[in-house]
Amino acid sequence: MKVTITYHDNQSFTIEEVVKLATDNYGKTAKVEVMPESTMAYDHIYFGLQQLVTHEQLSLLFEQNGNYQQDIRKLREEVLYKVTEIIDQVIIDNESKVG
Repeated sequence: MKVTITYHDNQSFTIEEVVKLATDNYGKTAKVEVMPESTMAYDHIYFGLQQLVTHEQLSLLFEQNGNYQQDIRKLREEVLYKVTEIIDQVIIDNESKVG
């Protein structure tokens, strides 16, 4: 029997955490697809940024080196750089389609 379960997880930090919970609850054969909450662009952007930030941020939070604020600023700069590259590519792609 095939059973499909869909739910919104607002507690887990990472995709790996969601997959582990599902396989623990439903067995190793569970097929788990994790995606944004909707097809709206904002939800896709949030989901993507969450994937870029969360693992590193959690590592920084649990390190006991006292540099969290400095390290999180650096992480933010790195992610903003990546996002800027994506925006630039979208603009270039759109311009090439017009021209």
